[in-house]
Amino acid sequence: MFALWYLFDQDDENYLTEIINNLAKKYGAPSFVPHITAYGLVNIDLKILNNEILETIQKIKSFSVETNTINFSDDFWKTLFVEILPSKHLVKINNNLTKNLSQFSKYEFLPHISLIYKNMEKNQKQFLAESLVMKKNFKIIGMGIQQFSENINEWKLIRRYPFNET
Repeated sequence: MFALWYLFDQDDENYLTEIINNLAKKYGAPSFVPHITAYGLVNIDLKILNNEILETIQKIKSFSVETNTINFSDDFWKTLFVEILPSKHLVKINNNLTKNLSQFSKYEFLPHISLIYKNMEKNQKQFLAESLVMKKNFKIIGMGIQQFSENINEWKLIRRYPFNET
């Protein structure tokens, strides 16, 4: 099983990693690479997925995404997260991925950056959502294929695809 991720430039990755690691340490949760899931959980041959990504990101250059609010939910995979406003780049890429991958699995694209994965009390999540301060923009410089596991500590980013900057 694989997930397709948007990847941040180094400064933004470092910024988000620090927040994720601090929350993980404070609340006894796993650390993970900051990302926005572009398309979740497809069980197909890696060569096919590789070709789909290469086709999808042709002529795509790095772009910025804008944050909305910090939110939380009862869904473990969206314990505490930063909502990302849809942009023309996100929509275009998602439309291409959906066209090419929906035959393998369905995915509802709700762009966000997870900050922690942990079963927590609602009041804890609400406190964090209200007290954390977040940058307004993040730069997306490419995509990656993540090898999924239910165990977050086993997650591996197995391929990176930088956007074309020429």
